[in-house]
Amino acid sequence: MEVYAYELLCRDSHENRANVIDGDQASSQVLLRTFTDLSIGEVVGEHKAFINFTRNLLLTSPPFSRTQLVIEVLEDQLVDSKMLAALGQLRAQGYTIALDDFTLNSCSFKMLEYADIIKLDVLALSPKELEHHVNHLKPLGVILLAEKIETYDMLEQCKKMGFELFQGYFLSRPQIMLGAKYAESRQTIIQLLAQLNDPKSEIDQIEQIISQDPVLSYKLLKLINSAAFHFVCSIESLRQAITLLGLIQVRSWITLLSMASIDGKPRELSVTTMVRARFCQTLGEAVSGTRRSDTYFTVGLLSTIDAFMDEPLDILLSKISISDTLSNALLHHQGLEGEVLKTVKQYEKADWDNIDWDMLEARGVDESALSHFYTESLVWVTGALETLVF
Repeated sequence: MEVYAYELLCRDSHENRANVIDGDQASSQVLLRTFTDLSIGEVVGEHKAFINFTRNLLLTSPPFSRTQLVIEVLEDQLVDSKMLAALGQLRAQGYTIALDDFTLNSCSFKMLEYADIIKLDVLALSPKELEHHVNHLKPLGVILLAEKIETYDMLEQCKKMGFELFQGYFLSRPQIMLGAKYAESRQTIIQLLAQLNDPKSEIDQIEQIISQDPVLSYKLLKLINSAAFHFVCSIESLRQAITLLGLIQVRSWITLLSMASIDGKPRELSVTTMVRARFCQTLGEAVSGTRRSDTYFTVGLLSTIDAFMDEPLDILLSKISISDTLSNALLHHQGLEGEVLKTVKQYEKADWDNIDWDMLEARGVDESALSHFYTESLVWVTGALETLVF
């Protein structure tokens, strides 16, 4: 449940796949975008970055970090003596080599001695085929990575089979524990969320709640003084922080900081939540034409609460007092807030076929603007991330 790496992919159309005519150009653009236009730290932090390499790119040593770059060899490349020699050279230089969508055959077998990581598509292989691959590959000492993990149950099944790394959309899906009581910390957080999201709450009440938790108070002040916000003065009190930020933003941030303190949840879930909330905020500002974007931030923030609390979203929302606008946006993607949330979630998964581009373009948001909002969200989160202590 800890992040080992990100995979960075080229997308240049509305389609949920790369419309790649020139694979060399596509991978080159990802490399240049990651290591030159942005800094690698802004994109993946201290984690590794898996990037697809074509045969031609393998023949030229990349001038990038060997500690963070994982060279992912695409499955459809011509395997010959030249390519194998290139893999051997890259391995000798200290690069990590991963084989993508691996299936055992006479060609792929030749690459095994150069591989550190083998990626197996658990949806493309039958259970018997998956077991056969694991039994053959495990004795070789390579790291096995299960791709297309969609649910918590799939994750647990692959862990039992001997996989060490896992990739897929399971991260934001909750593990449902029917009949289980909340741990004390989660019960406290639910009570806190109920108070924070009560529209009738006043600044004095919010300040009193926060001040009862010294750690929470410290985190909030540290956050507001971080690079994520651009106040010219140093914030020295909770009341000053609440006044400058506004009650709605304070509610949102305290909600996030509270959820981030839950034991047994991966750090990356908080990162994903922060990126989504910021993305919703910036996109919401653009499509609504207003700077009052706190509601959009809150929608993005609460959209992952089910994964934090391991309970369905509709049940959790019934326990806290939020407006019908927020509830309908979260549960049914209704209203402009709901449209923004749906768009952000589709963008996260590169599900661009289903994004309502007509709605976005009618409101002045094109593909390049949406890409900019997402990238800006990643950069912004790095400025706030140090506040979340796990």
